[in-house]
Amino acid sequence: MRKMFIPGLAAAAALALWEGTAGAGIFSSRGPVIAIVAGELYLGEAVGELGGTGTIRIQSRAKSDVSCSGKFTFSRDRGDAGDMQCSDGATATFQFQRLSLVRGYGTGSTTRGPMSFTYGLTAGESEPYLVLPPGKILRLERNVLVLADGMHAARGTVAPVAKTTTAPDVLLSQATATVIASLKQHRDLQTTSAGSIAALVEATVLPLFDFRHMTRLAVAANWRLASLEQQNALVGEFKSLLVRTYSVALASYRDQTIEYRPLRMAAGDSEVMVRSLVRQPGTEPVTIDYDLEKTAAGWKVYDIKIAGVSLITTYRSTFAQTVRDGGVDALIKALSAKNRQTDPAPVLGERRASVASQLGRAVGRSRRSYSRFTTA
Repeated sequence: MRKMFIPGLAAAAALALWEGTAGAGIFSSRGPVIAIVAGELYLGEAVGELGGTGTIRIQSRAKSDVSCSGKFTFSRDRGDAGDMQCSDGATATFQFQRLSLVRGYGTGSTTRGPMSFTYGLTAGESEPYLVLPPGKILRLERNVLVLADGMHAARGTVAPVAKTTTAPDVLLSQATATVIASLKQHRDLQTTSAGSIAALVEATVLPLFDFRHMTRLAVAANWRLASLEQQNALVGEFKSLLVRTYSVALASYRDQTIEYRPLRMAAGDSEVMVRSLVRQPGTEPVTIDYDLEKTAAGWKVYDIKIAGVSLITTYRSTFAQTVRDGGVDALIKALSAKNRQTDPAPVLGERRASVASQLGRAVGRSRRSYSRFTTA
């Protein structure tokens, strides 16, 4: 079993990891960018900040004197978008979709033509998201990424790009370590900055979770009664509810040990459970297990079980009762009202409570508060 020392609720969620360089700060992460701009290959890097902003710079592989740089935002309020200015006078605007905090893909338009790109992905992982010129493929030529002719690449000098996917247990353990390093470096976040904790949750938890799948499971059979507009509203409100839940749990992080159990997974498996055990002196060990499924966007968490109790099941009965009493709109209204409330987060003073119990209490408080509101 692999052991990691972490402060507090290490497994509050499956969190995303960017393989940062030595120069990246605790609250910033740096990753590679692969872009196709007007049919030409550009390479570079992007740097994302926890506050929801970042910078991007890419260089043309065909024209060494042409580069583009700009800024982007990634947040629920400001959207995932940006713009760039190029050294040859061209301009670009783009939008992107996060696969995790530090991995994603996007499209855009420039004054020279269309643009597609990835960030934080290997070349092999990038291919499905890039719009390559007809007849061209991405290849490694003498360890340099190039656009090559797919039919006539020189034998012996060009190697196909290998496609790799991070194993789900590795993704979770590495990601947890990254997020906890931020909290360990900045202890004041846990006592004085609830907004920053929420920003940390939104930037790290959201991209790795399949919230639509989670919401569908929590709403259960009533999901089919909802229109597409209502379904989208439910996903948004349930996502916000879980952000609040995890924010409370993160505020209780203290030094503890988490053990990620060896993952038993066959080559063709599309669903797995990653098991972990949280230990703290003076308390009984508690299991926190993650259910993940393999999607086109990578491995996504769709449920968490704390001491065998499903997060989804915790909400399902209450949601069902609300729909029975007032329909789908009543559930949306109740969730929205709950998300507008400000909880005092009493766990801030509970220094030695166990990891899993803090998350369990946060979920329980959120559910009880929600129930009180719907029955008032």
